[in-house]
Amino acid sequence: MAEKIVIGLTGNIATGKSLVLRMLQELGATAIDADKLAHEAMAPGGPAYRAIVEEFGKFMVDEHSGQINRERLGRLAFAVPEAMARLEAITHPVVRQEILARIKSSSAPVVVVEAIKLFESGLREHCQSAWVVTASPEVQLRRLVERRKMSPEQAQQRIKAQTSQEEKIAKADVVIDNSGELAKTWAFVKKQYTALLDGQAGATQPAVAEPASAPEAKPADEVKVTEISIRRAKRQDLEAMTSLMASATKGAINPDLSQMMESLFTRAYIVALAGDYVVGVAGWQTENLIAGLQDFYVLRDDLWASVGQQMLDMIHDEVNKLSCEVAMAFVLNPAGPKPIEFFENQGYEQAQAKDLGYMWKDAAKEWQPENSVLLYKKLREQRIMVPM
Repeated sequence: MAEKIVIGLTGNIATGKSLVLRMLQELGATAIDADKLAHEAMAPGGPAYRAIVEEFGKFMVDEHSGQINRERLGRLAFAVPEAMARLEAITHPVVRQEILARIKSSSAPVVVVEAIKLFESGLREHCQSAWVVTASPEVQLRRLVERRKMSPEQAQQRIKAQTSQEEKIAKADVVIDNSGELAKTWAFVKKQYTALLDGQAGATQPAVAEPASAPEAKPADEVKVTEISIRRAKRQDLEAMTSLMASATKGAINPDLSQMMESLFTRAYIVALAGDYVVGVAGWQTENLIAGLQDFYVLRDDLWASVGQQMLDMIHDEVNKLSCEVAMAFVLNPAGPKPIEFFENQGYEQAQAKDLGYMWKDAAKEWQPENSVLLYKKLREQRIMVPM
């Protein structure tokens, strides 16, 4: 059996590291998120929980939930370098051990470890190849201002607070410049991934498959929906996804393939299938324990109770595994009243971003598209504050 290939993936803020990770997953790699594992390790019963409480004191524990108050811990760690060093001395070995266990148990030929501190944590030595995603400072600044709604001053502060890109580039095996067009980044990632497989000495690795052609389209009312299956969306679904959106909104929303491809690599998507036909699509992303749902459509209005419900249940299951505090759904006004009615029936409430509290408001302002309605649903009673 061929040796497993492990890629270490890192990059600074607003370079597109998560986008490249999704590209690698699309090519067949399995992803391991070091940051997510650190959060799990700090949860009650986790391998780092007791050590953190003993090191920093019981006042770091929320008296109601028993969770470590990560906002309080984060303020201390980011303000006092010695405290950050003590915290990382507890979490890094635990996370590293879990990552190595997951690498060993994975059956995938390629595993990608995404870690902000890939080099500082010692994870690099367990990877055959280190990939660093970069972007020009001007592009980083523009993305933070346009996509995350930061002020230019805030964006500059965040950029300058991180290790320089030059330091990471000096240690990289592969450098991915994600300053330009998405298609160029995709072509470069695919080329490097294929070269890595081809370069595995004496290995027989699966080739990067081209997408299969989608089934011929049918009028929406001719598609019979009996049994439904749901899976992660793939590149070969892009045409069907755009067609579904256009059909579901009677042409009011009709993204082109390049827009849909960028969305696919920006957030997670699922598709609901009736046989070979896509009858539902939904996208979501998570950050700071907040989930954002977007592009949530079903082929026909009579499918909201079945297809819509199953897709939402699956997304809720996924975001609950990440301990998300709240889910926000963004519905474009041209989509009409049915999606809003569906989410309200699931316990979501309409709101204005400015009326939400703490980090929820910031995420809503960053994610909400123009000309859309925001709905939200609280997923847990006790807030878990996490600086990321």
